[in-house]
Amino acid sequence: MEGAHDDLEQRLWHIAAGAERELALFSESLTPRIYGSTELAATLRSLVTGHAKHRVRILVRRPEQVLSDGAHRLVELARTIPSRIQIRAATPPADTLRAEWIIADRQGYLLRHEFTDDHAVARRDDAGRAAALLAQFETYWAHGAPSRELAALRL
Repeated sequence: MEGAHDDLEQRLWHIAAGAERELALFSESLTPRIYGSTELAATLRSLVTGHAKHRVRILVRRPEQVLSDGAHRLVELARTIPSRIQIRAATPPADTLRAEWIIADRQGYLLRHEFTDDHAVARRDDAGRAAALLAQFETYWAHGAPSRELAALRL
């Protein structure tokens, strides 16, 4: 199933690379094989450093699992640029969903109905579906909680 994984990672990067202002990401645990590439981290860094109003928001259902395999590029990036890349932990009812998605500029999205399956629907120009996913994300984001596991280390 390696080909499906490669395709998923490529499609995810393609959606992220299309973002010009904002990106919203809702994930189970930011699985490194999908979300841990240097290309994705570089794309997000470029997005948020391009303008003071650009931002990335990441909502994670299982933050305790994100760092279980060691450092994660997106977490390290958020720790480096916390004013532009924010990570929160999902709270009920979002913490029981099995879907994952990424939304770029309220236009493009990639949706995995089941986070354990590499099958995904990706559209770069579907404002209607992207808006529906973003509305759901906004609700979950508003109720999300800071995550001690993923917070920037302030010494």
